[in-house]
Amino acid sequence: MSESSSEPVLNKYHCSWHHTMLRVKDPSVSVPFYEKNFGMKEVARHKFDQMKFTIHFLAILSDEAKAPADPESKEAKDFLFHFKGTVIELTHNHGSENDPNLKYNNGNVEPNRGFGHIAFNCDDVYASCAQLERNGVKFQKKPDEGRMKGLAFALDPDGYWLEIVRRDMKFTTEFNLSQTMMRIKDPEKSIPFYTNIIGMKLVMEKHFIESKFSLYFLASLPKEITPPDPKSEEAAVFVKQLWNPVLELTHNHGTESDPNFKYHSGNEEPKGFGHIAFLLDDLDSACADLEKHNVQFKKKPTEGSIRNIAFVLDPDGYWIELAKRGLVL
Repeated sequence: MSESSSEPVLNKYHCSWHHTMLRVKDPSVSVPFYEKNFGMKEVARHKFDQMKFTIHFLAILSDEAKAPADPESKEAKDFLFHFKGTVIELTHNHGSENDPNLKYNNGNVEPNRGFGHIAFNCDDVYASCAQLERNGVKFQKKPDEGRMKGLAFALDPDGYWLEIVRRDMKFTTEFNLSQTMMRIKDPEKSIPFYTNIIGMKLVMEKHFIESKFSLYFLASLPKEITPPDPKSEEAAVFVKQLWNPVLELTHNHGTESDPNFKYHSGNEEPKGFGHIAFLLDDLDSACADLEKHNVQFKKKPTEGSIRNIAFVLDPDGYWIELAKRGLVL
């Protein structure tokens, strides 16, 4: 599957993947979990007391990136909305930590499948998983279990799956944020949306005919970088050397032919995964262009209690947040 030769709609706004959002029950548990086990740092925190929720942004920082010490400071918020990498947004609805019956949907259990997991890469999956296990981290799958050896799925405090994989690039940190996986119904609709509209680049695709599924990997890359043929052996090498994460779109063959088939977006009950988000230079102009291309909006920049951000829907109904680079909430 190839990308269109025309310029993607959001390319002129320097659209870049900024975060993946997950709802969490108790940030006093979840934030330390990611900091202790995966070397993440809370780089910014936004409290919305009137609306009764708080969002925590966590990142794995390269040697060049230095975040302000106070995540609630103006400097931290400025750092966040100019950040060139991709972070995790953990959203806490106040009081959820006191509800013994609340359990968020991890996206992997029927009939509410959709979002699959986020992933971290490391140099030695076996050694890193052994340390995670010593730290008390629970596993959905250990590296030697199942048919696919050498990768694992850990569980975070809310039951979200965290894939542990290996990449070839050497990092100064033990872990690096590797990917976000979402299931899609029809790649003939989803791939053009993310490449021709959003401006991501298809960097690798894999097809498992006997197992009846395909994987499509996309990345936010500078315009001057042209990845190799996504079906080539060079594509796998290219992906394994990326610092920034990839978006993994998983297609189970045959879903595209079922008119009644639909994935769970994570924003209807039972909730869990919320959205992925992109930064752009000019939100209003970008949204005007998206309207011209018949992109469906969940929220326009002037709507709702939080202005200057928008939400559009991808072909499967997943929410895509768009925010102005340098935004001040």
